[in-house]
Amino acid sequence: MIGQRGELMLSLTGRDIKKKYKDSLLGALWGVLVPLIMLAIYTIIFATIFNAKWKGIETQSKVDYAVLLFIGLIVYNFFAESLTRAPSAVLSNPNLVKKVVFPLEVLPPVAVLSSLYNAGVASIALVGFLIFSSFGLHWQVVLLPILILPMVALTLGVTYLFASLGVFFRDVDQIAGLLARVLQYLTPVLYPSIIFPEKIGYWMRLSPLAVYVEQIRALIVTGQLPDWGMYAWAVGWSVGIFIFGYWWFQRTRRAFADVV
Repeated sequence: MIGQRGELMLSLTGRDIKKKYKDSLLGALWGVLVPLIMLAIYTIIFATIFNAKWKGIETQSKVDYAVLLFIGLIVYNFFAESLTRAPSAVLSNPNLVKKVVFPLEVLPPVAVLSSLYNAGVASIALVGFLIFSSFGLHWQVVLLPILILPMVALTLGVTYLFASLGVFFRDVDQIAGLLARVLQYLTPVLYPSIIFPEKIGYWMRLSPLAVYVEQIRALIVTGQLPDWGMYAWAVGWSVGIFIFGYWWFQRTRRAFADVV
């Protein structure tokens, strides 16, 4: 049963990716171009116009600064894209919702896997940046899965919750978009949390998403191992949010067909 649902999930994800880039001249390259364009804009603004320095990590060139930004954008965009797509995960498939035997719980993960695919494509460009930066490549990157997997669990939990709420409250779509924008500035994506006063930085670092952004960045650029205490905190919250989100989705799914 699990294997069949996994195959169905992957099949729907493949269809979703193809649908997104259907009739597009550049196809999946848009998954690289969009973050690169945003990266260029942020690098020009922060590193060139404001001549900002990345506190806590020494940068020797604009490429180094771009790498630090790019890592944060890739990680954050994965979460934000999943969040903003979540409210329509069920609503956009009314024909599947009305099928009594269809496993509706595979729909929210499709949005997450599609976002993960885009993050993977963007990561290919990141490797190129790393090669030309002063950071180089570190063997510690083999530990990335221990940071990525709980972050995926966190994202899945949020996606399940918003996918369910989106069925009953159509305003959730707007709320998700607004929340994604706000979180970009409340999460150390474009800057390190240590630039803020200790009280503000402390509360910012308590966010599981912030923990993943900063620890993934540190692991990639300096080979720094995770702070296991903060890691355990983030994993605990991620698992809890996933369990709650999945439970809520399963509890409310029986009413989906009556609303869609």
